[in-house]
Amino acid sequence: MLATPICISPLIILAQSPNPKQPTVIINSGSTNTCKYIINVLPSGKATYTVCNRKGAGEIKVGTATKFFNDILAAKSLSKLPYKPCAKPVSFGTSTEVSYQGQKSQDISCPSNDSRVTNLYDDTKSIQEELNFSTSKN
Repeated sequence: MLATPICISPLIILAQSPNPKQPTVIINSGSTNTCKYIINVLPSGKATYTVCNRKGAGEIKVGTATKFFNDILAAKSLSKLPYKPCAKPVSFGTSTEVSYQGQKSQDISCPSNDSRVTNLYDDTKSIQEELNFSTSKN
């Protein structure tokens, strides 16, 4: 009897593992003063992005990618994450959404009491910083 949970456990882990070939897409709306950007991130840390109509590629730390995909899996259904609209300045306000496996979050940049939302937003900021691209329109 003790062997049964040991055999099932790896199956559960595999079922929850991210698809290594399916990227998560981060979409930032940009603002009056900043460019919109889209980042495609693979679990390996490889990433491609478009910012200010320019394409680029890079890699983020494996630890950052692992945390991001773990946070996506912990969020379960991205489209059902809690969302509370927030006021944003017209010139500087942006929205950030995450899309994975047919699910898309609402804006995760608004303050939230739900750690799943704040973890995802912090991950997206870390990814953008590690890719080191500018969103400046100048």
